[in-house]
Amino acid sequence: MTNHSGGMGRILKYARSRSGMTQEQLAERLHVSTSLIAKFETNRLIPQPDTALHLDTVFDSGDLFQESVAEARASAGPTFIRPWLEYEQRATMVRSFELAVVPGLLQTEEYARAVLGDAGTRVPDLDAAVAARLARAEVLRRPEQPCRLFAVLDEAVLRRPVGGPQVMAGQLHAIVRACGLPNVSVAVVPASAGAYPGLNGPLALATVDGRSVAFLDDPLDGRVVEDPERVAALEEVWEAIREYALPGRPSLELITEAAESWS
Repeated sequence: MTNHSGGMGRILKYARSRSGMTQEQLAERLHVSTSLIAKFETNRLIPQPDTALHLDTVFDSGDLFQESVAEARASAGPTFIRPWLEYEQRATMVRSFELAVVPGLLQTEEYARAVLGDAGTRVPDLDAAVAARLARAEVLRRPEQPCRLFAVLDEAVLRRPVGGPQVMAGQLHAIVRACGLPNVSVAVVPASAGAYPGLNGPLALATVDGRSVAFLDDPLDGRVVEDPERVAALEEVWEAIREYALPGRPSLELITEAAESWS
């Protein structure tokens, strides 16, 4: 762990213990689950900015937790993706397409570790990177206006043995459970679709403050696209990809079948 991410958990545990609060009592003060507090203290998750603000209020600690959280996130991944992550955390809707891997907002801890562990020098601290990736999913469950997620996956994502059969089974079952949320939809482009616009690569679109921004990734770098004309063109690409995807129920059936095939 880095000093930032490791420090975040230690600081929280120390502050809670010094105040005489149990994890259960702190969870009640923050209106979150006890398991979430445990994940914060063991650095398995990094708190969201609003949670850090609540922690500073609870412990009367000024900006301590807000600064620790910001430092932990800054140390957890490559600099090029940070502007996109800031948009993602403020988004009311995210539309994504993935050709090779499960979208970050839906990844389990084991799957994320397998993906990031193969990323070489782009991830200097694997534990911190995994924690930061898992923390992203909190936007889907935030109490006020949870982010709406529309994800489209190529069927190859379901068949690639990332982390091995057990990790894949757990990951795909997690996607099915996520689709039980009213704000999450996942569709699959079947292998039978043949050539389609998605073969040009993954893309993501976020709706923030009434406008759309996009993110494009590649093996060397990634970039946020803000120019309205280029974003509109990428929205057209995303819609064209979605036309090749199976409807909701058949997509879930395919994901469930794939999950069972890994079990």
